[in-house]
Amino acid sequence: MTSPVRPFDGIEEERYELFEMNTSRFELSRREFLSILGPGLLILTYGSTALAQRFGRGDRGDDSVSARLHIGQDGTITVMTGKVEVGQGSRAELTQAAAEELKVDPSHIRLIMGDTALTPDDGGTYGSQSTPRTVPAIRRGAAAARDILIDAASRMWGIDSERIQVVEGVLKDSSGEKSIRYAELVDRPEVVENLQSSVPSGVEVKPVSEWEVMGTSLPRPNGKDIVMGNHRYPSDIVRPNMGYGKVLRPPAYDTTLKSIDPSEVEKMEGVTIVRDGNFVGCVAPNSFRAAKAVEALAKTAEWEIPDHPSSKNLYSYLKDHAREGGGRRSRGDEKGSVEEGLSNASKTLDAEFDIAYIQHAPLEPRAAVAEWKGDRVTVWTGSQVPTRVHRELCDAFDLEPDQARVIIPDTGGGFGGKHTGEVAVEAARFARAAGKPVSLRWTRKKNSLGRIFVPLASSKPREDWMRKDP
Repeated sequence: MTSPVRPFDGIEEERYELFEMNTSRFELSRREFLSILGPGLLILTYGSTALAQRFGRGDRGDDSVSARLHIGQDGTITVMTGKVEVGQGSRAELTQAAAEELKVDPSHIRLIMGDTALTPDDGGTYGSQSTPRTVPAIRRGAAAARDILIDAASRMWGIDSERIQVVEGVLKDSSGEKSIRYAELVDRPEVVENLQSSVPSGVEVKPVSEWEVMGTSLPRPNGKDIVMGNHRYPSDIVRPNMGYGKVLRPPAYDTTLKSIDPSEVEKMEGVTIVRDGNFVGCVAPNSFRAAKAVEALAKTAEWEIPDHPSSKNLYSYLKDHAREGGGRRSRGDEKGSVEEGLSNASKTLDAEFDIAYIQHAPLEPRAAVAEWKGDRVTVWTGSQVPTRVHRELCDAFDLEPDQARVIIPDTGGGFGGKHTGEVAVEAARFARAAGKPVSLRWTRKKNSLGRIFVPLASSKPREDWMRKDP
């Protein structure tokens, strides 16, 4: 017995994270796609139950695409999702979802996550939405693929599909006389033809009572690589002839670089100076030499620094400059009278609370490796929203969508701190100017000072302590 997956209404994400301003202002063809995955069966699934998570305003393109599956002729099943793994365990969970519906062991599933050239736009990884939104999407796509393959076997054998069972990716008739593997069906014309249509909205998936894989404990598929130090995080990526970048950071917010003398740094062997407006930095054969070059530049830099309120006066400054209303998030209708409630209370409590900025501090500082080939750029970085990084690259360098590719290796926890793509854009700037791949790693200080915060707040609540007339 099977059951349909119902749409998930979802919870709203923290909006201040999604409206973060980008301060860095300056699709594969089928042949290319299959050259990466190998020959086999490609399945595109569509459906309203896998609504892509949205941020900001406007259309993000074809966000109806919910999942892609590829069954190779060697039997390997590749599942693709735009979600990323940042320590929350989604790689194991999404692997289980596909294995459950395709009725194979999870070891047969290869999961590709967060690669804008290969994966659909499943939205950002935030708001605890991978489970309620992407799991159903992958289950539906896998279930549809399973049904199409069963139907192909039933036609080939001339028997009713109800007489066919699937065991570990092998279709068998009830008599046990006939069997065929998924991989042996992938090139059949009728299979390819049936997959031209979208997945039916009412495709049925296995009910909970019949689960064999989901709901069980599955070790993280790449856990051994992480424990043994073989996994490559964004800061571990190495490309041939790669250089290392270092940015000259301004001493305060909203500063303007008036002048700089590069003459001494120009004498340093193997160092390339990159300047584009306020963006200044160096590329060198190693990170130590890049840092030394930037230190030399910093000694000659002259900045125009505007006045800023001090930390001591920050709360009073913001109170004096606060706007009435205009908040992004409504808390519903106001009912009753505050004044009447306070006048009817025998005791009241008055207090004032100042809440400091709170940094969305990720486990690892941001890092990126960028590589240009002609007018196309590939960036390896850590992000919770790969499609947003992709868009920022296209905006920064005036690229068409198929000229930029963003790959997100499994990354350290972001905790809302890895939504935008500044480090990717900076690395791409360096790489284009230097004419070779460049690795850029933010310092912990830059990561803490330069990105989004939980907003500073000051509130003065008044509460009824006791009603006069209970």
